[in-house]
Amino acid sequence: MTVATTPAQALDQFRAARSRWQAHLTARQDAETALSALLSAGEKQADYSERLPALRERIAVLDWQINCAAREGVYAQRIVLEACTEDALSVFMREHGPALTSALAPFLNGPGGLEVAARLLRSAVAREVQRARPAVSAAYQDALAETGLSPEAGMLRDCQGSYTPAQHQRFAQRLSRLPQEGA
Repeated sequence: MTVATTPAQALDQFRAARSRWQAHLTARQDAETALSALLSAGEKQADYSERLPALRERIAVLDWQINCAAREGVYAQRIVLEACTEDALSVFMREHGPALTSALAPFLNGPGGLEVAARLLRSAVAREVQRARPAVSAAYQDALAETGLSPEAGMLRDCQGSYTPAQHQRFAQRLSRLPQEGA
């Protein structure tokens, strides 16, 4: 049995994923600023030889974390779209399902079956889209306005890299070795 995600649950998951992604971006910016300040300092600090590799390691791990969080955000955005659409279709089918299946009954009960009925339904939907531009139901407008109909460009850019399972494991180990407060 599949447990459906409600639009509200999906939106909460998206917000959490986007928040993690943004937190990692901020942390990387802070680490890059600290690295730049360390490298441009006229006089090298006493702990320069320890801080420099630690900051570089922190930035490398943050790049991996950003990639992972961006992927989660892109996935969560898609789940919001699917949850809203599934919910809207469930409402529609409760109200109009019997009429729809009755209209398609000659094929659903006869030759061609579901495939031909689905093709006819697709054609009817395409004609309706040409007749009038579809509007998002008021029940889902806020959620879809927040997530957008496609993922944020920055999030898409940040999830472009790919890591093998072994690389993920190595980065997880590197993360566990970093000081908790960061470099």
